[in-house]
Formats: sequence, structure tokens, C-alpha cells
Amino acid sequence: MIIELERLPEDERIAVRENPVMNPEYWRKRINVLMTSPNATRLVIRDAATLLQRLARIAAPTTDEPHATSAIHHTASKRST
Repeated sequence: MIIELERLPEDERIAVRENPVMNPEYWRKRINVLMTSPNATRLVIRDAATLLQRLARIAAPTTDEPHATSAIHHTASKRST
């Protein structure tokens, strides 16, 4: 779905955000939950971080959600304890 968001022209992105699945924030939240899951492997975290970076290029965060790099550091610190 993120690739579909990337393909949308800038002016159409705002119009489709009424559909939750077409809203980058929807995916950002889901990915952050996945990254902080105790069952997330390093590979999953790496891939999720890549997706967060792609989402960041599509649109700036619309809430106070942690930025992709802070989510990575938070997850990495949880794993090292």
C-alpha cells in the first residue's frame, strides 16, 4: 500500500486521506506497533524502518508520533536490556 501512496500525485494525496488505509499516519502507527513488538526480529525492524523512511518522504508526521529514527533507537534500547 505504501507504494500506492508513493505513486499518487501530491495534489491527490490529500483527497484520499479520508480513507484511513490511504493515510500515511495509519501505516506509521501500525509499523511502530510492529517494531516495538517483543516478537519483532532484527530483519523485521530493519524493513519496518525502511518503510517509515518511505512514509516520511510521502508526508510529514501529522501527530506527535515518534520519528522513524527515534522508534529504531527506542526498539534497539529495549532489545539490549
